Amino acid sequence: MKKFNFKRSAMFLGAAAVLMSASAADTYRDVTGQYMKNPAFFPGWQGAITDVINGVGEVYNGAFNLYQVLPDMPAGEYTLTVNAFYRCGTNDYSQANMNDGANHYASIYLGTASKAVIGLFDEPEGLVPNGTGDAFTAFEAGKYLNTLTFNHAGGDLLLGIKNEGGYNDEWTCFSNFKLVSGSTDYTNKIVNANFADGLNAKDFWNLVNSANSEKTPDMNKGGGVYRKTNASPYNFGQQVELPAGTYRFSALTFLRHGGAGNYDGKIITCKGGWGLTDVDPSPKQWFDKNLYDENNTAANAYLYMSMNESKPVNMIWDDEFGGELNKNTDKRTCLLDCWQIENGDYAAMPENETRGTAEDTEIVPAYDVRNVVPNWADSGMERESAAAFVNKADKYRQYVEFTLTAPAKVWLGLAKDENQPAQYWNPFADFKLEVLTEGAGVAEIAFDENAPVEYYNLQGVRVANPANGLYIVKQGNKVTKQIIK
Repeated sequence: MKKFNFKRSAMFLGAAAVLMSASAADTYRDVTGQYMKNPAFFPGWQGAITDVINGVGEVYNGAFNLYQVLPDMPAGEYTLTVNAFYRCGTNDYSQANMNDGANHYASIYLGTASKAVIGLFDEPEGLVPNGTGDAFTAFEAGKYLNTLTFNHAGGDLLLGIKNEGGYNDEWTCFSNFKLVSGSTDYTNKIVNANFADGLNAKDFWNLVNSANSEKTPDMNKGGGVYRKTNASPYNFGQQVELPAGTYRFSALTFLRHGGAGNYDGKIITCKGGWGLTDVDPSPKQWFDKNLYDENNTAANAYLYMSMNESKPVNMIWDDEFGGELNKNTDKRTCLLDCWQIENGDYAAMPENETRGTAEDTEIVPAYDVRNVVPNWADSGMERESAAAFVNKADKYRQYVEFTLTAPAKVWLGLAKDENQPAQYWNPFADFKLEVLTEGAGVAEIAFDENAPVEYYNLQGVRVANPANGLYIVKQGNKVTKQIIK
């Protein structure tokens, strides 16, 4: 059995958390909003968004998740109201196919409660919005008011809006988040609740890359995803001040090594011509030949933590020529390829171009197929990565983990030093900072290397003889994710 370690240290997410809970497992708390500024490149919110304009947030042409964690909220019954609407595809398709609650894939949520967002054509009267200006006018008139109630036991309270994804041209608009409990109005706890402040990647983020220039993330490419692809080096970093503790900084992300390909592994250029795999390895060749090397700073992208006074502009260790990462204090995690995450299952992994063959590059899926790229775009589209990040978050969340023995300022970020391999693709969303709150820290756990190895699928079901795929592997008190071939 061939194995790829998903992470070098213990991970406790999703089904892994279920496995460890019986033995007083470590618990992580989301403290992003307490220590990071503009984690989604605009104030208050986590996740990703297409645009903020006219006092309205919108996500166009793809799935998304946008949320806030309100810390230490008292117990009680809370009511969340949001002006919002959802359109599952084009106007004509949505008007004909969103009747009686069908195809309502967007929802608001509060704690563990959720409710489908009102459809664009569900309002009985008035002008149907056709832009954020129209949406603002409708919201100010009280239209499209969504209401949700949740009985909160006390502690951190999660609220937000998401879309699991529909069809091409889908559209969600929202604003005016309000939260009350009894006679107490907690709306002021929601930062930027009315989307008065918009996208600005430079606020609180240092964007200087290995070429000593500033590069912003690509936005507005469809769905709740930011990305870089086939462009220039990038380094999105933010310095935060943290108390002592064990932390993990993460994102929903992957790096595809090379250009879009078909089932045979032939690569396709940004402009639509088919490339030669003996010139540049295709993503399939990277996977089949296991060409990945976490120390290849030219080809890889990394999540990182650095205790440097100034932000490291490259991901090279300081004992190597020109390196700026301190090998004694800093951490970096090499991003997995989507081919690794999906264990070579091409049909399951996200794509940013239409799927086809060298003879036919313009295959357009049927309109009733959700969450696919339906047409050609020379710089790619993000519908499929957006859907993967919302619907398969356990698979696509990647971490860098670190322990501070004393309060410290650290840099957290995502970086790639060089513009290679040709036509690489790195979508990302939902930067998150978590702190270990219960149990022993990762560094304090004694690992018994002679303990029996147990395999579980991502739903937490034990598997006696694991075949090809991604598994949770438990050995003693150590839990990892591994790709097994």
